[in-house]
Amino acid sequence: MKTAQRILLTALTLFNEHGENTVTSVDIAVELDISPGNLYYHFKGKDSLVTALMKMHEQQMQKMLKRDKLDTLRPEDIMYYLYLLVDSVHVFRFFYRSPADLAEKYPSISRPRANIQKQLKAQLAYLFDSLCQRDVLVASKADRALLVDLASLIITQSCQYDELNNHMDEEMQRFHALSLMMVTILPRLALSDTEKAHLEHVLESHEFVKDFKTTSPLDFA
Repeated sequence: MKTAQRILLTALTLFNEHGENTVTSVDIAVELDISPGNLYYHFKGKDSLVTALMKMHEQQMQKMLKRDKLDTLRPEDIMYYLYLLVDSVHVFRFFYRSPADLAEKYPSISRPRANIQKQLKAQLAYLFDSLCQRDVLVASKADRALLVDLASLIITQSCQYDELNNHMDEEMQRFHALSLMMVTILPRLALSDTEKAHLEHVLESHEFVKDFKTTSPLDFA
């Protein structure tokens, strides 16, 4: 792995675990056991690091927010896709902590982050509309708009809530976020009680992601 890649991964890990505001460039260099000058050779301070990480997040979400398969999702697939969205945001979760403060400190990330959130909501709206058109989901237009807002809020903010209140590890934070969404979506799916019970079992057992591995952020560098 190249030094620049190691720097990005280490910065991302430290920002996620401790918050960007408490981590210095020297902290990152010490964690990597390299000199601050070596780090500066690759990235001219935290501003360039944060900008590079946002570009990675943008590319990651562009791949995740494609619509080519949304029109064919089955109820069980819906859970998996929502989990993928949660996982994608969770990898870069420091961007969603105190976003106003972060945007003021790093103005260059404001527009990309706003675009990601706009595209996420548009993707969720398309998903719920598609499910209704295929008679998989029962929800009025107004209800679907509320589902979009709720899912978007959970995907981007639930990990912060869990860290502050529930002290969950990263994996359980992801499952908790998914459960928060499914508790609202599941009753609206046009399924028999038996089928809903099966989905509840799959959700609680985590079977649908037993072989899942989070994609490396470097795949989007």
